[in-house]
Amino acid sequence: MRIPYGFTLVSGGMLEINRSEADIVRMIFDYYMAGASLGKVVDMLQAKQVPSPTGKAKWTCAAVDHLLSNDKYIAIIGLEKFLDAQFEKSARCNVNYDKEGAPRKETRYVSSVMV
Repeated sequence: MRIPYGFTLVSGGMLEINRSEADIVRMIFDYYMAGASLGKVVDMLQAKQVPSPTGKAKWTCAAVDHLLSNDKYIAIIGLEKFLDAQFEKSARCNVNYDKEGAPRKETRYVSSVMV
């Protein structure tokens, strides 16, 4: 099991909030909720020279997206802000789902040859 960014494993197998990383988590949620895209959040983290959870110099959009979706961060940011972020992510998504739950784009393109 990987320890989520913003937490530290303490004796007894319990997770404790890492204050400095928790501040970064709050900043990510705040920046995203202010309207920044995942890419803009990545750019902001790189500009502030915040290393990624894996220790690399640059975060990925996937890492930021995963962080925004992980309910473990409720302990750091609170339930209301977490739910607001989930609603915002859903509203920004351009992918719809069919009856079976498979992702589908709304736009359908038809070849002029087939018409």
